[in-house]
Amino acid sequence: MSDQVDLHIHSNKSSDGEFSPTELVRMAQQVGLRAIAIADHDTVAAYP
Repeated sequence: MSDQVDLHIHSNKSSDGEFSPTELVRMAQQVGLRAIAIADHDTVAAYP
């Protein structure tokens, strides 16, 4: 079995994202993703 990851997700800190970074992490855990990478456009606001 291989680990599943998503390396291109946009948060609501970007112009085209819908969910907060916290929500994205929770959703990723619910579907069994091992890792995600937030790739917002023109901002680093999703990173504390």
